[in-house]
Amino acid sequence: MQSNSSRLPSTVSRSRDVSPLVPSNPDRSVNGGKPKQCTASGFRVLIVDRDSMTSDLLANALTRERNCPAFAVSSANFLRSLQTEHADLVVIGAELDGKIETGFDLAQVISRAHPTVRIVILLNQSTHESVVNAFRCGARGVFSRQQPVAEFLDCVEHVRKGFIWAGALETTLLLDAIKCIPSPDIAMASASSSLTERELDVVRCAAIGKTNKVIAAELKLSEHTVKNYLFRAFEKTGVSNRVELLFYLTLKGHSLGPATTDEAESGLKAG
Repeated sequence: MQSNSSRLPSTVSRSRDVSPLVPSNPDRSVNGGKPKQCTASGFRVLIVDRDSMTSDLLANALTRERNCPAFAVSSANFLRSLQTEHADLVVIGAELDGKIETGFDLAQVISRAHPTVRIVILLNQSTHESVVNAFRCGARGVFSRQQPVAEFLDCVEHVRKGFIWAGALETTLLLDAIKCIPSPDIAMASASSSLTERELDVVRCAAIGKTNKVIAAELKLSEHTVKNYLFRAFEKTGVSNRVELLFYLTLKGHSLGPATTDEAESGLKAG
C-alpha cells in the first residue's frame, strides 16, 4: 500500500477558517514551479465534495498543478454525469449536502455500476470505521482533510497509476482494523449464538457505519432499542466494536448490500 508518511508536515493546520486542502496562495503553484505533467492522455476526473466551492478548488488544483482535466459536479447531478460523460476517476466527499457518510453510499453505487472508475474518498475525520468503510465502498484512495493539498494531488496521481493510497494515519488505522478480524471459531459460532432477524437488520446497518439515530429512523425503532439490539449482538458474536462486527458479518457470509442507484439518487436529493 502506498503511503506518503515521510512527506507529512510536522504540524497540521487546525484553523476553522482555512481548510488544509486549500493552498494559502491559490495563484502560486504548490510545487513552487511549473505544473507537473499528467502523463495519461485524456485522463478525466470528476469531483463532488461537501460544497461547490471546495469541489471547484480541488478541480482547479488538479488542472493547474498536474494538467489533469478535472471538473466539479453537484451531488444531485453526479450519477447522471457519470452515465453521460466519460470519467476515469472520481473524488467523493464522505459528507455530502450536510449528510454524514452519504458519500459512502454514492461510492458503493459507482463501484458497482462503473467498476472501471477509480474512487478517492475524502474523510472529514479518520477513524477505524471511516477508513474501513471507505475501502469497503470501493475506494482505492482514502484522504484526510487534515492533509495539505499537495498530498491530495499525490493521492490522485498514485490512484491514477493503479496504486492504493492512504496517508500515515489511515494506513495505521486500516492495519489496526485488520488485526481485529475475529478468529474462525467466532465466525463459525454455533446456532445457539446466531442473531435474530431483527438483530441482523440493526447490525447490518451498524457495520456499514450508520449511526444509531439513522438506524432507528430507518427501522422505525427508538435509539434505546437500537442500543439494546447492538449490545445483545455484541454479546452473541463475541465482538467489541462495529469494525469487528463488520468482519464478523463478512466471514459469516451476510450481505451488506449497497444502496441501489435510485436509492442513492433520492437520498442525495432529499433535504
